[in-house]
Amino acid sequence: MKGSYDPPGSAAPRTARRAVSLAVALPIGLAAFILLIIGGIFVMVGQADYSAYTGRAEAVVSARETTTDVRGTGDDRRTDTDIEVYVDYEAEGQQYTSVRLSGLNPDSYHEGERLTVAYDPAAPGDPVTAQSTEEGAFDLFLWLGVGLLAVGGVGGLIAVVLLIAALRR
Repeated sequence: MKGSYDPPGSAAPRTARRAVSLAVALPIGLAAFILLIIGGIFVMVGQADYSAYTGRAEAVVSARETTTDVRGTGDDRRTDTDIEVYVDYEAEGQQYTSVRLSGLNPDSYHEGERLTVAYDPAAPGDPVTAQSTEEGAFDLFLWLGVGLLAVGGVGGLIAVVLLIAALRR
């Protein structure tokens, strides 16, 4: 209001600054927390090591299962689709049938398609896509995760500073 006056030491401007600091700090803190979680997951995925998967076998995709999960209703409706690929192959003198394929992009293969799978000779029943064993295959995940952790950490520090400033006012 024009002409209104808050005398020095008045609580009104202090309360407004505190509310603004809190209103800014809380979303920044929440975003930082989410970035830290996602970054941590990416770092874990980026550290996947399939170097022991030195065995190779020719495989055929025996099945491709698609699972669709619908959650919520109306505007809040979400659909999540999960694709699992199963392969048949022979390794270490043993036949493996309908074994779930893991690694990079297993869902890019379709039923009847032939591919080379990699496996650990000590555990040949756990195949991965051959590209998963290439050096640096998961480096992108690692570096994205490190970046997300750094941004989340800085955001978290900003949120803490803003909260401390708000609580001191």
